[in-house]
Amino acid sequence: MNVVPQVGVAGYRIDLGVLDEASPGRFLCGIECDGVAYHASETARDRDRLRQQVLEARGWTIHRVWSTDWFKDRQGQIQRLLSLIEGARKRAQDEAIAEREARERLEEETAAHAEEEEKIRKQEAAAIRETALNSEAYQRPVAPPYVFAPSDGFYVTANFFAVPLGDLVKAVVLIVETESPIHKIDLLTRVANLWGFKAGQRIQARILTACESVERGRMIDRKGDFYWSVSAEGQCKFRSRAETRIPGDRIALEEYEQAVIAILSKGHTFAPTHPVSEVRSVFGFSRTGPILDEAINVAIDSLTRQGKLGEDSTGIGLRK
Repeated sequence: MNVVPQVGVAGYRIDLGVLDEASPGRFLCGIECDGVAYHASETARDRDRLRQQVLEARGWTIHRVWSTDWFKDRQGQIQRLLSLIEGARKRAQDEAIAEREARERLEEETAAHAEEEEKIRKQEAAAIRETALNSEAYQRPVAPPYVFAPSDGFYVTANFFAVPLGDLVKAVVLIVETESPIHKIDLLTRVANLWGFKAGQRIQARILTACESVERGRMIDRKGDFYWSVSAEGQCKFRSRAETRIPGDRIALEEYEQAVIAILSKGHTFAPTHPVSEVRSVFGFSRTGPILDEAINVAIDSLTRQGKLGEDSTGIGLRK
């Protein structure tokens, strides 16, 4: 057993440091020797308790030998210290084994992750090569700009509730015919703006009354939160939302579906995550946030359930 006297640590000195023979330069534990004066001094005891706390916080295991016990039972104290040192050695060995196993597991997991990433990269590269060989060069579809109906004080009035219901009906039809499919929030905002008002709750209620009248007259259709032009006959064209401030959750599912179909037309296929960024660009958004990401993925899932999309070794594409 190798023992080093007066080992300096954190501004203190440990009486004896027991070296770890399995790890050169590493100490198994420290041994402190206290004299008779220690028992009589409360200040010394407080100081040494703080000292031991500092050392243990730095990873040291401290064993203490009292001089009175040493003189009374030297052999017993030696055996006690040897037992404590052996326990420290066993803990150090267990910790070293656990650390080595953890490091090996981490290396294995890192290697497996890198292998999986390389596999995915090769699959995507193969999909791109396959697309280049079997289809025309991909060109991103160009979405026509979103066209707004007239608004912003077109029929300015001092009292919105004095506007005849027939005029509100005409406004609803005009806006839906121009912007179909249009989200309910946008429709309410457009109609209120025609008369120079914000769409508060009471104003919304009156506009919705006009909408219900138009629906009953079969002049417009409603699907969930979206209003559709009857003249569209179920057809839907995707439109750019660049500079419109219309968020992704106020675009109809059918528009997203048409954009997905357009980018995958002519036999093009893409890696699973690529259609999302392409659709985002088609709609004129600069980045894909959680709302837009979810909306596009819902459209992809919908087309997959309908049997219009499929995925094979080359990626996601239209089913033939």
